[in-house]
Amino acid sequence: MKIPVFLIAALAAAFCFWPPALRAQDGGEGLKQQAEALGEEEVDVSKIDQILRGEQEANQGEYFSYDPAGRRDPFRSLLKGRNKPDELANQVRPPGLPGMMIEELSLEGIIDTPAGIMAFVLGRDNVSYIIRPGTKLYNGEVKDIQQDRVIFRQQVNDPKQTRPYEEVVRVLSE
Repeated sequence: MKIPVFLIAALAAAFCFWPPALRAQDGGEGLKQQAEALGEEEVDVSKIDQILRGEQEANQGEYFSYDPAGRRDPFRSLLKGRNKPDELANQVRPPGLPGMMIEELSLEGIIDTPAGIMAFVLGRDNVSYIIRPGTKLYNGEVKDIQQDRVIFRQQVNDPKQTRPYEEVVRVLSE
């Protein structure tokens, strides 16, 4: 004999609204009594009970973790951790060129030598410095020097961007 679909749906609905404490205590006996009261044959509801117990265990498991895989984490605040230039300026910095920010340098000249291309910059302390590709600065480094420009790689702590850096180009003015 086939069990009518509406009976299964009614039993499932009754089981879902059955208080969880009673479900655990009677092991599905209340549903069996309801099925008998309807005058139909017994229905095995043990699978439904297993599914509901599995959902409870899954909800009580470990915390959710998110792997952004190169994308911005949507659960991280866009405002938190964003450094402002004023905050960086007030920190104690090392002396000389490693303590200079990219914004504080002005490009004075570029020279091509047998040892490689170099650039002259004027720092915030009115001292000229020689920079080469790979020279470290306070908030970045020199990425490349071309005949008429210097390309810096500036570190950016901005969760909205996909890369942790941005390129800043300084062109030699004639």
